[in-house]
Amino acid sequence: MTDRSHAIQTFSPGYVWPNPAFPFRLYLDDPRCRIFLLENLTHNWDWMAKWHQGIRKTDFFLVQPGWAADAYLVRKGREMIDALGLDIGNFYILCNEEQEVELFTQHGFACDVINQNAWLEENGVMKILPETKRYDAVYVGRLAPFKRHELAAKVANLALVAGHDDWSKAKNEAPPHAYLNEAPLTRDKVAEVINRSCAGLILSAKEGACYASSEYLLCGVPVVSTRSVGGRHVWYNDINSLIVDDHPDAVAEGVRHFVDNPPDPQVIRQMHIDQAEVYRQKFIAVLQDVLNRFDAGDIDAASYFRTHFFEKMRKSQRPDFPAIFG
Repeated sequence: MTDRSHAIQTFSPGYVWPNPAFPFRLYLDDPRCRIFLLENLTHNWDWMAKWHQGIRKTDFFLVQPGWAADAYLVRKGREMIDALGLDIGNFYILCNEEQEVELFTQHGFACDVINQNAWLEENGVMKILPETKRYDAVYVGRLAPFKRHELAAKVANLALVAGHDDWSKAKNEAPPHAYLNEAPLTRDKVAEVINRSCAGLILSAKEGACYASSEYLLCGVPVVSTRSVGGRHVWYNDINSLIVDDHPDAVAEGVRHFVDNPPDPQVIRQMHIDQAEVYRQKFIAVLQDVLNRFDAGDIDAASYFRTHFFEKMRKSQRPDFPAIFG
């Protein structure tokens, strides 16, 4: 058995993506280089272990940490790349916060803060609508324990938009509420409920950058959040949010502040759009550097990005791995 075979057989990724369709995309396909979008590293272990010999020296991977990266996940990601004999220089991490940059840099990865919420489509359904405020606050998020719905127990006139998947077998009980969807809502309907609310709640201590958080902001609705890791906080400032203690009284007080002192929704929305553009420009610069490195600099990264932009940059699909890496 070769050292490489032994390394592959003995490597334990900890967690792999369990679904047949998952966030993976061949973003650019050119004879000189191919660029892939991935979510996480070790989550992709199964297919990488099977097809790694078909990964070319000119294949480049742009990686989003879908969940808050910690020291263990980052270390396992580096170990995976080494076990497969891949070039770490062909991976770039699109971090959601500075803490992740520090972790990935310590393990030899190139990276920068290019928060995944920059990929929300500002001209899509999440926008300011002419809706009358009906709810003091809305919490968009599945009833999973890590979302900590219990912290919203003292919020008056609360709207809940809950997911109806089986991501987590354990479910939170819904706190007292004025609205709870009985079936999955379209994104248009979610935007309506957000716009009918004075504030948006995000109460988890740890997750990813949290699309719902930025969807509130794109709808011009301020956020009441607990302290967190994962990257959602990079969008917050003194105008568009309040960071409160992990206590129902503090959450309710934060909501009451925005009920009594509603900020300008246009200002909140524009702040998010402007910050997203900063991250997009950083992404374009990285993309151009990769193209130049592989002698494909005649492809204009800015134009390519604009014409190949899609919501969240992570549509799940079932890749044809034999065709791509066979």
